[in-house]
Amino acid sequence: MAELQQETAHPRTKVRVSTPARLHLGFLDLNGEAGRKFGSIGLAIDSHYTKIEATSADSLLISSPSLTIPTSIHKKITQIVDVFYATLGQHIPKEQQGVELSVLELIPSHAGLGSGTQLALTVGTLLCRLHNISANTHDIAYHLGRGARSGIGIATFDLGGFIVDGGLSDTAQIPPLLLHRDFPSSWQILMIMDHSNQGVHGSEEVHAFTHLPTFPLSNSQIICHLTLMKLLPALVENKIDLFGQAITEIQTLIGDHFAPAQGGRYTSEPVAQLLHYAQELGHTGIAQSSWGPTGCIFVDSHDAAQQLLDNLTQYCQQKNLSTLSLSIVNANSNGADIEISSKESL
Repeated sequence: MAELQQETAHPRTKVRVSTPARLHLGFLDLNGEAGRKFGSIGLAIDSHYTKIEATSADSLLISSPSLTIPTSIHKKITQIVDVFYATLGQHIPKEQQGVELSVLELIPSHAGLGSGTQLALTVGTLLCRLHNISANTHDIAYHLGRGARSGIGIATFDLGGFIVDGGLSDTAQIPPLLLHRDFPSSWQILMIMDHSNQGVHGSEEVHAFTHLPTFPLSNSQIICHLTLMKLLPALVENKIDLFGQAITEIQTLIGDHFAPAQGGRYTSEPVAQLLHYAQELGHTGIAQSSWGPTGCIFVDSHDAAQQLLDNLTQYCQQKNLSTLSLSIVNANSNGADIEISSKESL
């Protein structure tokens, strides 16, 4: 780990961090017999961001000029700050640990978009920059308890784009980055959100990972082969059909394994209806991000995305799927944006 240096935060400094949501598109190896477990495929997207500003203050203040911050988020931010000052910021005098955090945007919680990791990395980065602590994103993630299974959110914070990580070994603290690549600029994602549902999280998630049957080694081998010999070549060669086929096949194996914990291949039945209908229309690239309920469909152009949006909107109206919202989103290719300035200039 890099040597950490602490200095007193300048009272007139303001730090702003904005980081994108991400899609988690599947695990490479849930079996772990080969010596590593998990390994993830994912993509940064531009649909939602967590954006927070920080300045020094006399005590911890959490506010928002435009959002009503849920009690659960307020509690999470407080816990992140407490852990930060118990680890990375432990040498900062108590009287200098006051900070005002102004929440400008939030990625929706428990929607499968990586909100927890991005919130932790955002707050951790803000405090490091405010106190001139030279910790990188891996250091921050490790000390704040992120990356226990997936490294996608950590990599997308730094880099954006399409990510594959190498999972965890017995000695790994954070999954290593295996591949980072820009997503084809013309490709778009039709995203389906169910605002009446939440993905598995918390103790239910822990229970699922510890009590589900062992993932078959043969299925892990299939996923790794699909990733290396179909998904990634299709990404490089800009072949959306082959990319989509690989995503759908990987998602089928992962989703069916987690079905006992999430109620089916997909967490949300209305989202599942739309994904199945999209397949009937001939689309590939059918996925649920993480535990859902957010679903997504990959297409090769804005015109294709708009046509699919029109078709699915009409289907929602016919079936009265009123809890769903549909949107066309792009990949984010930049990762987190970090600005440091005086209070007066932001």
